[in-house]
Amino acid sequence: AVSSPPALSPFATASTLLTAAILCCAWTRAPPGTVARARSASRIQMTDQGPTTNAEDQARAAALKASGKAGGPGAAAADLDAFPTVEVQAGTFKYVLINAYTSDGSTSKTLVRSGPGSYHVDVATPTVDALKACGFVVDIPGGGRINRDDANKNVLIYGYSYGFGKADHALTSELVRKDFPGYNVSWSDEGY
Repeated sequence: AVSSPPALSPFATASTLLTAAILCCAWTRAPPGTVARARSASRIQMTDQGPTTNAEDQARAAALKASGKAGGPGAAAADLDAFPTVEVQAGTFKYVLINAYTSDGSTSKTLVRSGPGSYHVDVATPTVDALKACGFVVDIPGGGRINRDDANKNVLIYGYSYGFGKADHALTSELVRKDFPGYNVSWSDEGY
């Protein structure tokens, strides 16, 4: 059965999303499955409890990627600075890397977004829509999962996205490390 996208979180009403697009801010959607992590002496085992992908998700991801290629006039470096580089919610969620460029290519910024969403496209859409509303050219080179454990001050980046492919986890970990000083930030190519 084809399902519709998840409802917006109570923190992201229609008016706040419109305001976000106008002010060039980004928001996330809600709610996905969870990922359980079990440690053994030699490796980390990760299992997903949420949906993986379907034809509708694949089509939505391809459409979102294609829609980001057309920038508009008025995109300025100052507007791009309004977007936080990293937005990672506590818990385990899907994540995407988003590259945003001014239409003339003179300025760019890579963003990390991780939060509730059944599919990676659900995590990417609010930020991509806000960037496009500001006139930026957008590319989504990949995704995966991020587990942010505040109690133990750990962030684990792993897995891949069926819709967007595997993100550069090394780059993601560099960006996250800057926003989470004092946290142990690691990454792995294991797991989904």
